[in-house]
Amino acid sequence: MALLVAGFAAAMPVAAETLQDAWQRAENASRSLKAETLRAEAAARGIEAAEAAAGPQVSASAQWQKLDREVRAVMDTSALSAAMPAPVKALFPGRIETPLTNDHPFNAEVKVTLPVYTAGRLDRLAGAAREAERATRHGVERARQDLRLDVAEAYVNVLRANEAVSVATLYLSTLEAYRRDVGNYYRRGLVSRGDVSGADVSVAEARQRLIAAREARVVACAAFNRLTGRALDASVTLTMLDLPRETRRFPELAALALQRRPELSQLQSMQAALAEEARGVKAEAMPQMGVFASYTYLDNPYLARKGVGAVGVGVKWDVFDSGLVRARAGGVERRAAALSEQRDDAATLIQLDVQRGVSQEADAAERLNVARAALESAQTWQDITLDRYHNGLANQTEVLMAAAKKADSQKNLYNARFDHALAILRLKRAIGEL
Repeated sequence: MALLVAGFAAAMPVAAETLQDAWQRAENASRSLKAETLRAEAAARGIEAAEAAAGPQVSASAQWQKLDREVRAVMDTSALSAAMPAPVKALFPGRIETPLTNDHPFNAEVKVTLPVYTAGRLDRLAGAAREAERATRHGVERARQDLRLDVAEAYVNVLRANEAVSVATLYLSTLEAYRRDVGNYYRRGLVSRGDVSGADVSVAEARQRLIAAREARVVACAAFNRLTGRALDASVTLTMLDLPRETRRFPELAALALQRRPELSQLQSMQAALAEEARGVKAEAMPQMGVFASYTYLDNPYLARKGVGAVGVGVKWDVFDSGLVRARAGGVERRAAALSEQRDDAATLIQLDVQRGVSQEADAAERLNVARAALESAQTWQDITLDRYHNGLANQTEVLMAAAKKADSQKNLYNARFDHALAILRLKRAIGEL
């Protein structure tokens, strides 16, 4: 029964995979996309850390020491003995030493602190973290679209390789049929031995082209399988692409690209994050104020009460730091300015990318129309040439040339078709719609 089920499953046709299916598999399998996602998650944790810095902090500390001697205090008692009678004064010491702690003191403290005023430093820190997280999310989208384009190119390469094998197979079949006709004519004495040898050479060359096409298909399938997370030698069955022409004009597409491209949004968010960071650094030069409450325990046998609580307000202001904060803030601002220049340059490159995509799509569409007409002409020429050859009006060179022209026309047709599909996909990537 198991063998019957296995045989039935093997006999069932494998469902052809669409480009959307391939994209989904690739996104699930891509380690580079997962790495970008993890960076975005790490940036989200950075927001949590920045917001937590503005909340209360509870700390506990303890310390035990072993001293080489007790800590003692000296008390001057001369003022006390000044009014005493001379005999008594002679017996009363002028100073007294008293211990303050033993030689192994222990202390512990629990403290709660809360920043009250930081001149906007903590707000800027949180703002920079939010912009950095936004930049990483744009980075995830950029990586996703790059991955989709890579998968689309691999997908088209497999389709192109399949067509190359089909054309090479048909070319070989045509020449083998011609070789059989030549052999029959030779046995009847209608053609020379040279025609037979010429046909044999052409068939051998066609077989070599078929072998090369099959090996190229193996490599194309392996590259596609790697991107989609499958074994490199797994079988690949894909649906044909049928993408409509792009009807929008370059100005509209360029404007869309400047709005949608994640690279520009990522650079803008990175610039905003650095601008917030620079403001936060400048705020460090302003007064920083916080409140605290603490409880301290001193294990000292000479204290009447070993525990003491306290509340207070703390202020820190670096009035002069030799220009340290100003230099740090200036460095961050220069980095933000560099990103602004980089973004402006990227915008021009994106516009050029869109222009290139529009030109490539138009070129491939025109070539596709020409290739269709050329294939029809090549088919007609081959039919006429074979008919003339069978009637003794054409030589072998014409027959072989007609077969080669038809194969070349078929190759030009599928190349134009797949170049057009790739041009549309690349144009979609250029405007951020992939």
